Amino acid sequence: MPSDRAMEEDLVNSAFAYLASAEVTDVGRRRRNNEDAVLRIPEAGVFCVADGMGGTRGGEVASKATVDALRDAFTVSPDAPFAVTVAAAARLASRALNRASHWIKTRSDEHGLSGTGSTVVMLLFDRVMPERALVLHAGDSRAYRYRKGKLQQLSADHSVAVAAGLADDKNLPAMFRGVITRAVGLEETVLLDETAVDVVAGDVFLLCSDGLTKMVPDKTVSKLLRKHASDEPEALARLLVGEALKAGGEDNVSVVLVRVADALPQGPTQEVPARTRELEQEAEAEAASIAAETVDDEERETGQTAATGQTAATGQTMDSSIFAGEGVTPPEWSRAAAPSQVTPATPLSSAEGPPAVQEEPGADPDGSAAERITQTEVPPLRPARSRRWVWLLVLAAAVAAAAFFVWLKR
Repeated sequence: MPSDRAMEEDLVNSAFAYLASAEVTDVGRRRRNNEDAVLRIPEAGVFCVADGMGGTRGGEVASKATVDALRDAFTVSPDAPFAVTVAAAARLASRALNRASHWIKTRSDEHGLSGTGSTVVMLLFDRVMPERALVLHAGDSRAYRYRKGKLQQLSADHSVAVAAGLADDKNLPAMFRGVITRAVGLEETVLLDETAVDVVAGDVFLLCSDGLTKMVPDKTVSKLLRKHASDEPEALARLLVGEALKAGGEDNVSVVLVRVADALPQGPTQEVPARTRELEQEAEAEAASIAAETVDDEERETGQTAATGQTAATGQTMDSSIFAGEGVTPPEWSRAAAPSQVTPATPLSSAEGPPAVQEEPGADPDGSAAERITQTEVPPLRPARSRRWVWLLVLAAAVAAAAFFVWLKR
């Protein structure tokens, strides 16, 4: 007769049995290192793509710190079993990303380097109500939903181009191309946009870094999804990454694909634990605090430092040794503490560079990892007000210059 623990594990693993998923990442044709990282925890209904920036492996470390923090939050933290609704899961995600942002920002500031950070886009599924999902994002990594022949972008880029009202940055001066206004690590806390989405049978969700979207037009992505609708998620993900490489592969490219089965379970599928409700209330209080301190979306954008793939303020690049060695690896995200349930990303080519997430299997017999997570001080999730007026002027000048440049070209 199976033990209670075995029965509990079977219940957890079957909760999202209606989802089929895969991830593929590739260093691309031009880069030496892969600064993308992906996270896929099917048993928790959690999927993520992170795109690091900072140069000389600094971006690689930042994106890895981002997904490691999320992995621990949804696997070994005491609240992980209670993230059964998207609201509760969002609370766990925001806490984890604040930890990551605080650590990245602190380490880069200590060495006088700015602009190191990581975009993040997450897709969270609801275990209680399967027809619900939530997208969280900061930066220009994107989320899409493909339904009945139509591709819909679910996230809006946090970039100078979007702030200037442009569809892309092709018409911007070179200095403004690829400049994002929000990311993990640019400030001690990160402000996430949340987008509630409905889920129906047959949906296909796509998370990707800009290495795909800058190389492959949405129309082509939609065409490929339509033509290969019956393919397995991994084959389809490889196809999309291959298309980006065929177009030049100018950047790292990562894809996480999630396909919903032809039938969804009827919700509610289980009772909602009391701790889950507490997490939801914490999330509501957090959102209210942010709203009280934020005048409008434009001001929120300027609360984060603008950044590019290089450290724009200093022109310096990030040395990975800054984040490596004794006393530097953040203990609350120790890779040895995370279970090896998460499948590492599959490189598509043999180009030099590590996969997005390097797995180091290890156990946590004494529960120390979970204790570290709960004891780590979590900064409040709100826009950083230090230097806000400076960046308001910087972003306003950038948008004005970009608009003037576009006007001159007409």
